[in-house]
Amino acid sequence: MKRFSHLIVLIAVPALFALAVYLQDKPVNAAGDKIAKTGEMALEAEGRDIQVIDGDTIMINGKVADIAGMDAPELGQQCRHNGTFQDCGMSSAMQLRKYFTMAPFTVQCWPGDPERSEKEGDFPLVECGIGERDVAAAMITDGEALPIPGYSHRYDSLSIEADNAKIGLHGDDMIAPKDWRDGKRLDGENGHCLYRTEGANNYIGPLDPHFADSTAKEDSIKICSDEEARDKNLVYLAPAP
Repeated sequence: MKRFSHLIVLIAVPALFALAVYLQDKPVNAAGDKIAKTGEMALEAEGRDIQVIDGDTIMINGKVADIAGMDAPELGQQCRHNGTFQDCGMSSAMQLRKYFTMAPFTVQCWPGDPERSEKEGDFPLVECGIGERDVAAAMITDGEALPIPGYSHRYDSLSIEADNAKIGLHGDDMIAPKDWRDGKRLDGENGHCLYRTEGANNYIGPLDPHFADSTAKEDSIKICSDEEARDKNLVYLAPAP
């Protein structure tokens, strides 16, 4: 009987621990219901109508927001793969654009949880899903973005799996996006500041469909990241219809 009781304890303790972790890990809304648990309606758009600003920032229905739970390299950021520098920031952004452009279902985005995000400020956060596919989870699985630690234990686990397999960013030498925004660079990296101001209060990025046709003014200022632009109180210039 004592042996049986001991066996029950051995089984119960890990199970209780797993349950505690599960309860602490609030589920994301991505790939969930049309109405979030907060009662707010999801933003909806066809994938081709979503403007990708960088690897973790989008414009949906005229609203610019970060995709919650993940952090992708900045557009001008480079990573080193087998001794060669590659534009991993642009690669991540193009992968995100690919997800939306090829989306077989309407994209739905719900408000994210700012309390679990490491990013500063009160910039809008969204959790986006394409049918049953969680966009942040897909980016992390493919090694195109890193998880915000603690936002989702599932995201953390997916990143560990990608790291073990050396998928995407995990097979490269890179500076964490947060540190890159703070000015750190790999030795020999020629990272570029690809955003620029447009007028007094706006900024524009190279993924904007009209960026190539626009001309930088003499007083235009180069900006290294979307976050830097926000710190300067600049507003993303929505693409012309």
